[in-house]
Amino acid sequence: MPPGHIGFQLYSVRDMLAADPEGTLAMVADAGYAEIEPAYTYGGRTAAQFRRIAERNGLRVIGSHHAPDDFRGAKAQQTFDNALTLGQQYVGVSYMDGPQTAEGYRAMAREMNQWGRAAGARGLRWYAHLHDNEFHQDPKTGQTLFDVWLEETDPDLVWFEMDLYWILRAGADPAPYLRSYEERFPMLHIKDGVPREGVETDLGEGSVDFAGILAHLRRLPRHHYVIERDQQPDPVRTAHVSYDYFRALRVPLPRG
Repeated sequence: MPPGHIGFQLYSVRDMLAADPEGTLAMVADAGYAEIEPAYTYGGRTAAQFRRIAERNGLRVIGSHHAPDDFRGAKAQQTFDNALTLGQQYVGVSYMDGPQTAEGYRAMAREMNQWGRAAGARGLRWYAHLHDNEFHQDPKTGQTLFDVWLEETDPDLVWFEMDLYWILRAGADPAPYLRSYEERFPMLHIKDGVPREGVETDLGEGSVDFAGILAHLRRLPRHHYVIERDQQPDPVRTAHVSYDYFRALRVPLPRG
């Protein structure tokens, strides 16, 4: 795996980050990561202060998670300003807040296109992180909800961050999406566990077949791989064990 594109989602160390942002980023860098993805907060620091801490540790911010409301109304300007200050390429939401129906997803797709256009005007790329609910079906039509987003969002304005744990949690197969829409997934969340049982683990200690899934990517070095664990039983161990496992991962040539 390309070491320059292995990142860490700071939600995995959120309690540590709140208590000691400087020490936390130093630990993440020591584990081997090159990239980080903040979620909602910069550990009580301003965006400018946070960037200085990251750069002192040789870390670059690749993207950031925000609530949908952070892109609505007056909040949007600050969200984009912070992203520009941090020097990141991507900025986006971590969850969907509308009705879990095809129409609800169409309504949010219209917003997403607007947010993507606003981000693009500032030199940023807008993305949405995916959980399991996006891969459920509309209760009336049976249509997979995420497919609505694929159809209704502009590929030049909106990208997605597939979470390999959550898509398996939904019982969906990531392979067809990665093969057919690889360019829509510049960032991937790398999370291990036993998805169908709702169990998370550090990387290499669960059942997710990362090599088999990532073998469907034809441009492996172009993607960004962000390691995450939502739970925090031992975040320092999570950071180190997960990086070592993923760095050593060997992925076969693309299939087909």
